[in-house]
Amino acid sequence: MRLLERGDLSDAGANGHGASVAYVRDCIGAFGAKAIRNVRTEMHVLDTGRHTFPVSVNAGDEEPENSYVVSPLTAYSGYARDELNRNDVGWFAAPLRLLTNVSGAWLSAARIDRLVQVNNWLLSTNLYPSNWNGEDLEAITALLTERWRDHAIGFRSLNAFSNPLLLEHLRLLGYVALPSRQVYIFDGRAGDDSSFSERHNLQIDMRLLRRGAYRVVREELTSDADFERLEELYNLLYLDKYCRLNPQFTAAWLRCGQRDGWLELTTLRNADGRIDGVAGWFAMGGIISAPIVGYDTGLPAKAGLYRMLTALCIEEAARRRCVLNFSSGAAHFKRLRGGVPEIEYSMVYVRHLPARRRVVWHALAAASVAVAAPVLKAFRL
Repeated sequence: MRLLERGDLSDAGANGHGASVAYVRDCIGAFGAKAIRNVRTEMHVLDTGRHTFPVSVNAGDEEPENSYVVSPLTAYSGYARDELNRNDVGWFAAPLRLLTNVSGAWLSAARIDRLVQVNNWLLSTNLYPSNWNGEDLEAITALLTERWRDHAIGFRSLNAFSNPLLLEHLRLLGYVALPSRQVYIFDGRAGDDSSFSERHNLQIDMRLLRRGAYRVVREELTSDADFERLEELYNLLYLDKYCRLNPQFTAAWLRCGQRDGWLELTTLRNADGRIDGVAGWFAMGGIISAPIVGYDTGLPAKAGLYRMLTALCIEEAARRRCVLNFSSGAAHFKRLRGGVPEIEYSMVYVRHLPARRRVVWHALAAASVAVAAPVLKAFRL
């Protein structure tokens, strides 16, 4: 078991685990050009001998608006405040705003961003190999705490449906569980007979998709203009409509993903050939996610672009006979189409840290369990 440094990344496929090595190599190059504009972190590769994982390492310095994919301070303070502004949670709103404001200053003082995250692909949803249940977690934890003695060690994007054994191994090793959000699972392993295929709303969306107003194009994009259009469409939805603390992917990052095979792009083109919608899939371990979804929000809602992109993603899960983790957001919309909610957790190891910093992590976990998880369930977020 070893950590690969920059000089070890030139041969991406040397040990048969080229995707994660290629991804980190791309990220190291991309950060120089700010290809993920609001991500500030240091990337490494962990090679266990059987698997390789991208690893992000935050120094703990305050980076304004660093995306939640690397910053727990953003995830539990900045992003939480934004969610409260966009969702009606009734009488919970006032105490939750107070909690996020107070906790933000407290978490910052405790340097909560001094964190090493394993298998961090810098996406909203990290996926894990299906043949890895965490049997080598003890050795991984020992290696990382020895290398970064003043950092917490963490894993994001875990849920009981997809990662039950991994969650259990982490708990047994003393990792602290922090509920983070509610994601929506579409189980497409039965193909066309999957339960969501009977949902009336999804059937309407499928008919809209096949009506022919847009062509579904699975293609290898080549022009700079196309990649810039995809960046624009993603930004219109995830940054302008939702939250600028989402990862700000750029055309350069999208091009790297297509080139090295860790991102599959499908577009919706109108009669004139203009791209008005995009879905980008990331796949691992019998699960796909859709870190890239975007459309021209300036077009009339009756065009149904988001409905068609959703239908495309769900249809893809059935076609591959796999599970779609469709992330969080648009909760009611996803439930109507058969999405099953699952609480997602981050697991963090802090036993090697000073007592005052351990207390902060345990307090954050307790607050998340007592307040955040019940709110997510009660308001179906």
